[in-house]
Formats: sequence, C-alpha cells, structure tokens
Amino acid sequence: MHRIMLAATAAAFLTACTSTPVDPETAKAVPAQRLFSHQAQVQPGARLVVTRDAGYWASGGCMAKVVIDGRKAARMDTGEVATFWVTPGRHFVGIDGDDQGSGLCAMQMGQQLKEITAEVGAGETQRFRITGQNGVDIRPSSI
Repeated sequence: MHRIMLAATAAAFLTACTSTPVDPETAKAVPAQRLFSHQAQVQPGARLVVTRDAGYWASGGCMAKVVIDGRKAARMDTGEVATFWVTPGRHFVGIDGDDQGSGLCAMQMGQQLKEITAEVGAGETQRFRITGQNGVDIRPSSI
C-alpha cells in the first residue's frame, strides 16, 4: 500500500513539474509594463517572437529576463508570449536571471545569461521558446 501511495505521489509531483510548450496564438501576451525594448516597428523590420513554456519546472517560480542584443527586453512569466521588432541582420537573443525578482528569484540561483544568435531578413519572423527541460534555456522553435 505504501509503495502505491509513494508511486502516485511521485507521479503527481513529476507531472506538476513538467515544462509544456505553449502555442503563441493562445499564449498570454506579456503585459506592457514588463516590456522594455524593441517594441516599435522598424522599416525594414523583422520580428522575434519569444514564447515561454507553461509549468512550474519552466520557471522554478521566477520570471525570466529576455535580453536582445545585450538590452533588457522583457520579464516573462510562464505561458506568455512577446514580440520584438529588430532590423534585418544578426541579433543575440537570450535569457537571464530576473533582476527585479524577490526572495530566491532575486538571488538568480542557477540562471546565468544564455544567448543564441539569429539571422533575420526583412519581413521575416523567427520564433524562440524558453523551456525548462534540462535547465532553463532558450531555443529556436517551429511552434
């Protein structure tokens, strides 16, 4: 009986901690007060769409700071999406610890700046996903 209860508890815990991809079309938009840069459309321009997975494991309960070309662009919670406007060319897109967090989130434990590069053309949209699988990371996405 104890083994069954232990297995059920473990299964419930692991399910609650999964990181689940979110469709950008149905994700919650990041509120304007948490968007800091790259919000004005530029001509010719390109879009970077960043979606953050849902689920506790995707965050550890903390916001993620999105960084574009070294500038703070947004603070994202789980299940949210944000669009950023950039000029055509190569850009660095990354995530970092939440500089406005409180408690353990303010300590930015285990979350160092992680960046990838994106080459975007005029009129192009590139999508990225902040995932909690194998640690918090940002990756290109087809979703």
